[in-house]
Amino acid sequence: MRYLAVLGLAIVPAIAHADESLEPGTSHGGGPTTNRINMRVGAATSDTTGRPTICLDVRVWSGLGVESCGTGQGVIHDEPGSELAHFRGTWSLLSKTTGTGTGRLRGGIGWAELQVGVDHPGFHFGSPDKDDRGSVAGPEATLQGQWMVPLGAGVEAIASFTAGVAVFASADELIVPKDNVQPFASVELGIGW
Repeated sequence: MRYLAVLGLAIVPAIAHADESLEPGTSHGGGPTTNRINMRVGAATSDTTGRPTICLDVRVWSGLGVESCGTGQGVIHDEPGSELAHFRGTWSLLSKTTGTGTGRLRGGIGWAELQVGVDHPGFHFGSPDKDDRGSVAGPEATLQGQWMVPLGAGVEAIASFTAGVAVFASADELIVPKDNVQPFASVELGIGW
């Protein structure tokens, strides 16, 4: 949780200048950000593994993208604790370029996997996995704000804040019972091109 606060404070200086409009005929250092792919690292309120949240975000076409976020439980590490892994499609609702960068507001829908035990392959919608009742999957919806600052050569620094909710049919049946409705928030910093 303290990482979430520190990362949030890192975003404030960039957002403070978000309302500065460009003068006609001018542009910020690297031009408009196109952001085809980015990787971000941060923290989420839903994760207790002690590992950072890692997000991979790919623009598919125009404002449509796909994004996956999680701590990598079962792939990168096997630390105990709970985590939400996210797999979603995103759509850019608003975008504004200023003298310091580009801000955008995105909506997302997809699914999340709530893990409280060992992560087994696949997703279990409805009832938890049968091996150890360690994970369950369900739909999620998100709203995300991003601020992108060009660094040059088509590369941008990215700050992202996401808030959302995931719903699980039987999270209360997990080995560590959880609420079926799981709100969450995350903050990440990263780089993209």
